[in-house]
Amino acid sequence: MSTLKELYEKYFLIGVACETIHEPFINNEIGNKQKEAVILREFNSMTCANELKPAYNMGFNSPEAKEDYLPFVINPNAKLMLDFAKDNGMKVRGHVLVWHSQCPKEAFCKGYKPVTIPMDPEIIKARPFMKNLEPLDSVCFVDRDTMLKRLESYVRTAMEYMYKNGYASTIYAWDVVNEAIELMDKQPTGLRNSYWYKIIGDDFIYWAFKYTKEAVDDCALKYAADYGITSDSPVELRKIKPLLFYNDYNEFQPEKKKAIIDALERRTEEHGSILGENLIDGIGMQGHLSDNNNIEEYITALKDYSKLVDTVHITELDVKCTCTNANEEYYQAVFYKKLFEALLKANENGAKLKCVTFWGLTDDNSWIRGANPLLFHGDLSPKKSYNALKYALTGESLGEPEKIVINLSDRYFDFEPKGEEPQKLEDYGFKTRGFAHIAFQNKVVHSGTTALAHEIRFDDWSGISINVSDFIGQTIEVRAWVKSPAKSVYIRADIEGLPLVGEVECSGDEWVELKGRYRVPFDVHSCFLYFGTTEKEDGKFSSLYVDDVSIKLIGLIENFEEPRNIAAVRGVGHLPMLTVTDSTSLEPGGHSLQVTRSEKEATVKFNVSAYIGKKVTITSIVKTDDAFITMGFDGVPDGKLITKPALKDDWTYVSIYTELSSELKSAEIYLETDGNADFYVDNFMVSID
Repeated sequence: MSTLKELYEKYFLIGVACETIHEPFINNEIGNKQKEAVILREFNSMTCANELKPAYNMGFNSPEAKEDYLPFVINPNAKLMLDFAKDNGMKVRGHVLVWHSQCPKEAFCKGYKPVTIPMDPEIIKARPFMKNLEPLDSVCFVDRDTMLKRLESYVRTAMEYMYKNGYASTIYAWDVVNEAIELMDKQPTGLRNSYWYKIIGDDFIYWAFKYTKEAVDDCALKYAADYGITSDSPVELRKIKPLLFYNDYNEFQPEKKKAIIDALERRTEEHGSILGENLIDGIGMQGHLSDNNNIEEYITALKDYSKLVDTVHITELDVKCTCTNANEEYYQAVFYKKLFEALLKANENGAKLKCVTFWGLTDDNSWIRGANPLLFHGDLSPKKSYNALKYALTGESLGEPEKIVINLSDRYFDFEPKGEEPQKLEDYGFKTRGFAHIAFQNKVVHSGTTALAHEIRFDDWSGISINVSDFIGQTIEVRAWVKSPAKSVYIRADIEGLPLVGEVECSGDEWVELKGRYRVPFDVHSCFLYFGTTEKEDGKFSSLYVDDVSIKLIGLIENFEEPRNIAAVRGVGHLPMLTVTDSTSLEPGGHSLQVTRSEKEATVKFNVSAYIGKKVTITSIVKTDDAFITMGFDGVPDGKLITKPALKDDWTYVSIYTELSSELKSAEIYLETDGNADFYVDNFMVSID
């Protein structure tokens, strides 16, 4: 069977990020013969995941360093990787020259001597490593001109090293600037409030590209003969000139995409723009995704970037599994297949995608271990997602997901110890969200002896999560007792948009009840809710205590107030068209589902398999010009149904009460009329007896 690089050879390069084995990182790739063999077999591009980052190559403490001269000094592990690639004819994406993270603080300081602002001693005591995260005091910053000279000298000596040591024909691309946009920092131009930005200003990105472009042009001329190239031939020189990229994450989100494009088009009185002066060749879309992301939005961004530059790379692709049951790998593979089908189609329609790089080889060595986002298991066996990439080309099917037994019973968590075994969050369906430390404790409780505590917090996105995946498609009521010195405590759904489930104002040292109702989306593979805080002042992250959490099933409620819904077409031949409309609805200003058809058998159905084994009442309201309305079951042996006359020019209430046998494999309820007129459906509901 063909390998990935062979299958995609005429479409785009297939790359992988990897690292060298060194203490304590003995699970890395380069140095492991089995992993090296997979890399060389499947991929034709590679990225040094860490080795070429500024933290490991900025020679601020080298003898050559001066106040206005910051040299590139090759890290031994970076050299090992470059030699591996060169010896095996593997192309390399250089990552990265300018980045706010993994960049030594010394690079921004007078005399390369940092002065930091002390962090809360209690935080340092609890987490000693946080000492390394203390921010720099601006009193130690160098001035703008000095920082520009350091930037120029660093990128120029980096390029000089690569050309002089024979790597110019190996490194075919550089991420010149990485992650310079951060809308959360609320700077006027959308730039991240990094040290690069604080010292140089808005145009540090421009200067990074200008200095790199000039260094590449100069070095290509200077070292052309070493590569057997005629220096007076622009076409030949192009062979040893790497493509220069801007690289970022969440690059598909419309607001961030706009900020990225604005930064590349921004001019000043001193200079033109990065795009206007042709300083950039490509845009890197990192592609850190989840298997429930909007692929259409991602493809739109790919097309928009393709209008600006000649080359787009997906530079750091991984797809987090959101499913929490046996279908985890299946749904991830489905997403990968759909994504690659969309990428191929986008290129057919003019997109300029030239390389897709996976951010890691195996799940057990991913930067997001536990999310299992890659193509290979830890033992190097291929996952379903590996096959998905092949099937995107061949059209083969991934089959069907496994049938999962779900539990719709109500839940109550008082966190009281059960037995002598240590308590674990996962035993309750809870987990940490973000950079969090959650503990069972008995000092601050609402009832009994134990409650959950999230006492030391470093950011506003960490929190306490609870798994509600069994309730996908259902409406639930959540209640909990909470305590915090924050302004308020909320529950949100941990999906796109972070919809609010409930919020309550805090009351000093008192426990308060937090409650809310939430319709868990039907089109996700899993869903977590999380507890977080709204603070009284920016930069403060209060402690949070949670106790006596309950989850109660209200039922399935579909009122068609969103474009996506649980309705599906039913019938044969000319199937109906289902449209959410505001032309008529039960409530003024609301929406309903319009069923447009030309045949009586073309109707609508709803999957109620989640209620197998339960006694249920199913109701809906229908409006039609036909005489009779029928509600019935597909897949139920006795064919339970009810037919009643339709009210003229009004809504008709229909309902069935039944017990769905536990022996059923699936159950769907349908609505139809005795003619073929269009009809409207609103307020479809299922409740448990």
